[in-house]
Amino acid sequence: MISDRELINQIRQLREIKPDSNWSVSVRAQIVGHDGVGQKQSILSIFGDLFCQYRIAVASLMVLFMMGGTAAVAQNALPGDPLYGLKRATEKGMALVAGKDKVATANLELAAKRLEEINLVSQKKLVQNLPAAVEEYKNAKAEAKNNVAAAIQKDPENAGQIVKDAVVAMKGIADKEREVYGVLGLEQNASTSDSGAEAATDQAIVGSLIEYFQNNEGLSENQQEDLEQVRALYDAANYGQSLDKYLNSSLNK
Repeated sequence: MISDRELINQIRQLREIKPDSNWSVSVRAQIVGHDGVGQKQSILSIFGDLFCQYRIAVASLMVLFMMGGTAAVAQNALPGDPLYGLKRATEKGMALVAGKDKVATANLELAAKRLEEINLVSQKKLVQNLPAAVEEYKNAKAEAKNNVAAAIQKDPENAGQIVKDAVVAMKGIADKEREVYGVLGLEQNASTSDSGAEAATDQAIVGSLIEYFQNNEGLSENQQEDLEQVRALYDAANYGQSLDKYLNSSLNK
């Protein structure tokens, strides 16, 4: 029978045993692929890749599920309807499939859909659904703007161009919002008041736009005047109004 001392010594010897190099390479190749064998990759990075693949897989399942009967019916649901949550979940899944670099654009498209739902609720005279529809739109719009602000932080060198591209969609949303809210007699508080997180988001977006155009030497006289007005509102901490001014100026052409 092996003694305790001998057992301890054998355990210590096990610590000195290192895996065969060929075996290590083989296992690593299975994890990261043969092309990545020569590159160092941390455990955290591996789990990050797996998590990313998991999100894509879940999103793909949502898209496939959307092809089913229940989810297909849910695509016609409006805020306040029982199946509306399923509709929103499948749309989020499709936004994930679009890829990280298109998240901001995808969420702006979702905000536009939420605005159109307000219009549909109005046309169908579903008064009981109107508060939910307006709330869904406000949340979607805020999230879309947050995604734009996040894109600025991730790629500050290209922030101006990122925002300039995004506000094309934002301009369409703002015009449609003005039209829909006007018909319903609702207040456009998103562009007339600056508060909390939305103000910080608008500040980041407009700040990047101002910096972008300041470095542009090809502005016309009219654009220079509009830029000064945008900057004046920005300096006065009226970030929402500053963004609204930009969206309706010669700069956004």
